[in-house]
Amino acid sequence: MSQQFEFRSAIWFRAPLRLVVLAVTVFALMSLYPALRDAANPDHGRALAGMAVLGAFVVLAVVFMVSMNDGLVEVDNNNVTIRFESFFNARFPVEDIAAARPVDPRPRWRYRWGLSTNFRDRVVCSHGGQLVEIELSRPCHVRLWPRTLVVTRFWLGVRDAGAFLDALHRAAANAATDASPPSPMPAPKAA
Repeated sequence: MSQQFEFRSAIWFRAPLRLVVLAVTVFALMSLYPALRDAANPDHGRALAGMAVLGAFVVLAVVFMVSMNDGLVEVDNNNVTIRFESFFNARFPVEDIAAARPVDPRPRWRYRWGLSTNFRDRVVCSHGGQLVEIELSRPCHVRLWPRTLVVTRFWLGVRDAGAFLDALHRAAANAATDASPPSPMPAPKAA
C-alpha cells in the first residue's frame, strides 16, 4: 500500500513574493500609465514594451509560486519517491534504507527553507518543521540540475513527521521480511 506525505507549506516565502509582485505591478502601472494614455507620446512604444516585461515578470512569479506547491514523498512496499517542487526528484528502493530518524540540524534555520545540499552526500527538502533523516546503505544517484549527485542521506521536512517515520519503518520491515530466505520446513518425524 502506498502512502503520500506532503511537504509543509512555504507561506514564509509565498507572502513576501506576493507583496513584491504587487508592489512592482503598481509601480510599473503608475510609471507607464501617462505614456500608455497618449498614443501620440513618443514613449508609447517603450511603455508597451515595459508592459510586456511586466507581464512576463508576473507570469514567472506565478509559475514559481505554483511549482512550490508541487511536492510530496511517496512510500510504498518497494520504493520511496521524493518530488520537491519542480526542481528535484529522487527514487530509491526501500531495502536501501539503513536508518530513518528525526534530525535537528545546527544552525536550526539553515536547512529549513527550500532545497539545499552539501554537494557531497546530502540533499535537504524542507519548507520548515521537523526534519526526518533517511540514511541509505547504498548511494543513490540523483539529478540536481546542472549536477548529478551521489546521495546517501536525505533530510525531508514533511507535514506529519511521526507518521512518515512510522511508514518508513513499516516499509523497511516489510522489505526485510520479503527479502529474507524462507525458513526451512521441519522434517517430518519418523514413525
